[in-house]
Amino acid sequence: MRGPINAIKQGLKPHLFYLAVLGLITLLAGFPLFQFRIFFGHDSLAYLPRSIEFYEGLRYGTVFPRWAPDFAYGYGQPTVNFNPPVVYYLTAFFHVIGFSFLGAQNVALFAILVLAGLGMYLLAGQVFGPRGGLVSSVAYLFAPYLLVNLYVRYALADFSAFAFIPFAFWGLYRYTTAGGYWRLFIGALATALLVLSSSSVSLITFPALLLLFATILYFEWRDRDSFVIPALVRGLWLLFLSLSLSVFSWLPLLAERKYVHLERRLEGYSDFHDHFLYIQQLIFPHWGYGLSIPGPEDGMNFAIGPIHLLLLATSLWVSWRTASSLQQGGFLVLFFVCLSLLAAFFTVGTSQFIWERLSLLHLLQFPWRFLSLIAVSTAFVSGSLFLLFFKERRWRATGLMWILIVALVVVGFPHAKPTAFLPVNDSDFTPSTIVAMGWDRDQGQLEPIWVKQPPSTPATERLTIIEGEGQVLTSNVTPTYYDFFTESREATRMRVNTFYFPGWKVFVDQEERPVEIEKLSGVIEFSLEPGKHRIQVRFTDTPVREWSERISLLALFLLLMTPWIVRGFRFNRLVLSRNPTLHPG
Repeated sequence: MRGPINAIKQGLKPHLFYLAVLGLITLLAGFPLFQFRIFFGHDSLAYLPRSIEFYEGLRYGTVFPRWAPDFAYGYGQPTVNFNPPVVYYLTAFFHVIGFSFLGAQNVALFAILVLAGLGMYLLAGQVFGPRGGLVSSVAYLFAPYLLVNLYVRYALADFSAFAFIPFAFWGLYRYTTAGGYWRLFIGALATALLVLSSSSVSLITFPALLLLFATILYFEWRDRDSFVIPALVRGLWLLFLSLSLSVFSWLPLLAERKYVHLERRLEGYSDFHDHFLYIQQLIFPHWGYGLSIPGPEDGMNFAIGPIHLLLLATSLWVSWRTASSLQQGGFLVLFFVCLSLLAAFFTVGTSQFIWERLSLLHLLQFPWRFLSLIAVSTAFVSGSLFLLFFKERRWRATGLMWILIVALVVVGFPHAKPTAFLPVNDSDFTPSTIVAMGWDRDQGQLEPIWVKQPPSTPATERLTIIEGEGQVLTSNVTPTYYDFFTESREATRMRVNTFYFPGWKVFVDQEERPVEIEKLSGVIEFSLEPGKHRIQVRFTDTPVREWSERISLLALFLLLMTPWIVRGFRFNRLVLSRNPTLHPG
């Protein structure tokens, strides 16, 4: 046991100073979070109610919460089923260990910021050394678009993805080229968490990972001393595990999107045609806290950043000098330079013909979301100078490191703050207040398709008798399970004041009853015979949810068992090589 611990200590020792500096700079980038208040931003009030609903589901024993019971005046919505859960799991974790919901959300955001810096240090430091890795990390933490997502948009889903993108690139690169179980573990888990953070950012980033994979295979094939099949198998295994680990979230979203109004995401303000950038917007900074609007006069910043642009231009020369050397990782510089240029192309109106023909892109809503890849790419290449220079004269390398860090912080720090804070506290958002407000920040996008006339006030009771005479003797209501005892002397018609969505089932005296859907309100109804009855209403997993959860658990098992699987495969191959007669046929 001491051996691995000592190895870890020895491995970390050369990096402790740089990690300490990175920690201090992370505090600078995230300092406003420690006021434990909600920033004034575009989506300021969207996430806290979802976190509360998510936590309520966890509290009542649902490992993968999907239903928000208090939204839409308490009639409920499948909100969590269509929102990646990472930020909600993190908030719930910090709430469990003692923080208020507001505090837990802010601590979760700071944890994301810490992971973002560490991930970039790992990715860039692998190629440029600790000095270059630190410069790239600072460039990442103060990347304008990262700060926009946190302090201007308050788009916590997109922001949380920044924590895992560098780890995903690093894991795929290192495991495909060199193998190693911990590289697989970090890469597969990070890629899965990326998918579980933001559907939009993962939709942008996953093709970039595939492009990196193809690039790695090309260089492996070009190198006569390499054998491409092992690299191909390793990369495919990592990507397969990452998609399988996250399938419990993305597969139900795809399969059940027809039951809600996700098409409303593409209407009005969210029409992608109105949000293309102009090239000058990528170059000249214009910091603001307003909205994205048609034309070049947007109220928010879309510039890459002056220092980032300067270092990107410098990396073009570095990539020319090093692109032919796979061992030095120089091809990664060229890869990320090209990736930043490709991502920039998709943000401007010149790419509109592709957007119009590729309907999958419409789900992104805003072409400028490709700035996520630009932020990662320009931050990575910011450390590229350390790939070529100052290997012998370290004092020069250290001097350059501090010059670049100071320049990045001086330019970026004034923007690492919100325009204001909202006068909101935990008591403003409880399950009961969420019901009273009729909360639906998704503007009807996640309203079940059976709802034709949405309610305007909360229901007074969860179960009501709409035909016949009877009474509800007792009731026990949790987010996804209702238990009632009723009594009537005649046949009655019962209404459960919950929107129907696949998975809701009604049981009368332990026997399942057909669910009827009221034509206008979209709530659950059923008929009941005279007498005393126990009525149970449950939100259960549909087959696609059930199987996707099983696949995710199986993928986790396979990820943990991979070292033994590899050993077994090597042993069998060794036995066959020594005993040719054992080969089939």
